[in-house]
Amino acid sequence: MNSISKLCSSAIHDIEECISVVNVPKKHMLIQELSKSQHLYFISKGVVRAFFYHNGKEVTDWFGVENMVIGPTIRNFPVKETIHSVETLEDCEFIRISFSDLERLYQKHHDIERLGRIIAIQSMLYLQYKIDSLQLLSAKERYLEFIKRHPNLINRVSLGFISSYLGMNQVTLSRIRKVN
Repeated sequence: MNSISKLCSSAIHDIEECISVVNVPKKHMLIQELSKSQHLYFISKGVVRAFFYHNGKEVTDWFGVENMVIGPTIRNFPVKETIHSVETLEDCEFIRISFSDLERLYQKHHDIERLGRIIAIQSMLYLQYKIDSLQLLSAKERYLEFIKRHPNLINRVSLGFISSYLGMNQVTLSRIRKVN
């Protein structure tokens, strides 16, 4: 967390009092309904995906890897009635904190509040990037940008999940990969 925003020693101590380490096996539903999650997760080890169902199909809309945070952007307020879930794609280790503890820490430590704000801004920038790439880039450009930004995911995540994330079907992704 210090790599995102420096924390004073008392803030670190208070965080350590509130967190727990959670180990979750591969192919486990970590969060059934993301908008109602009562915890924020920091990924220590492993890969997860966030997904929802649309017209009977799973749509992967986010991957999380080591040193990323998982939590609802808007708690208890599902957007467009979609229910996002989070599934582990590898054996994972998380550091977990409840939102109630986090709110208490925000009130007590301004440096923790700043950390939360920076994480929220990073999430918004990520979402804006995803929207822009889906609207402005061709399927091939989205794939090339994906492997440039996430070179290690191509060997850790199924191509079906990657094609869904990129907004294309698996046949299109296979054709793009053959050419490159």
